[in-house]
Amino acid sequence: MDKVLVILPDNNKGKFIAKGFASAFRDLSYFVYEKKIFDLNVEEVKQINPKIIFIFWTNINYENELKIFLDNYNNSETIFLHCGELHKDIAFNCSNKKNHYLFYSDSKLKKFKYITAVNAKDYKIKFRGYKYNITFSGNPAFREREYILAKIIYHLGPINIFCRSFDFYRSVKEIQKQNLLDDYFLELYRQSYKGYVETQKELSKIYSSSKINIDIPKDYNNSISYRSFEIMASGGFLISQKNNELITKFENGKEIEIYETDDELIDKIKFYLSNLNIAQYIAVNGKKNTVSNHSFYDRLKNMLKVIYGKDFSSR
Repeated sequence: MDKVLVILPDNNKGKFIAKGFASAFRDLSYFVYEKKIFDLNVEEVKQINPKIIFIFWTNINYENELKIFLDNYNNSETIFLHCGELHKDIAFNCSNKKNHYLFYSDSKLKKFKYITAVNAKDYKIKFRGYKYNITFSGNPAFREREYILAKIIYHLGPINIFCRSFDFYRSVKEIQKQNLLDDYFLELYRQSYKGYVETQKELSKIYSSSKINIDIPKDYNNSISYRSFEIMASGGFLISQKNNELITKFENGKEIEIYETDDELIDKIKFYLSNLNIAQYIAVNGKKNTVSNHSFYDRLKNMLKVIYGKDFSSR
């Protein structure tokens, strides 16, 4: 049985995705080791002698540790499978090595294009009624997100924002600095903070019990965000910013709702708050598509076909 080492990033999204791929490797009959990025030890990894080292790149604090590990671990028999949000300098350095395969979100080569997926069973939740009207989960401290969230609150009042407290209050300072909201509406923004959610099950409960879930991806032109898949796997209704990948994988108005302008987003939120039956219909279809077509198992099989050819099972 071939061995795989899956390196776990230091943030929740990265860990969820890496563990999803670890589960997919097991389903494909690999023996899987999982190791946190800051626990990497070259000598221990050499003893494991993995056939594949899977690395999910994201905005991680321990990036230097991973670079040092890659520089020090030399084994031409090991295949390095890089995936996710690769920085260009990392992609350039790794692409010069024959045993490194890069699947990342802004790849211009279709067969190396990374589209995230979801382990639907981790987000399986029974609908028990609505608890929230409008929900945003994620780091709001980005210019695009601050602007859109401020506009929603200006037009619709407090919403429900789930994120780390540090990131939320950083966004408060930025909104003040940019004069996006006056004191009255800034207080409504502060009231929107509902805390940090740690587990997939807790996230699933929130997405399922929200009338509307909003996704404002950082990389909205090139890829589908992991959060979109989390929301749809939970049976939540999703409104997301339009991107090229999203509109090819999900049918707008039937499986998902997309917006292109801030004003369009406000109008669609108002419409679906008044037409929850339509939102529920879209949420059901979005969940079916997500569960059927966007598993880590399917993503991994496609990656292995690129590495090994069609008959990768004879590896």
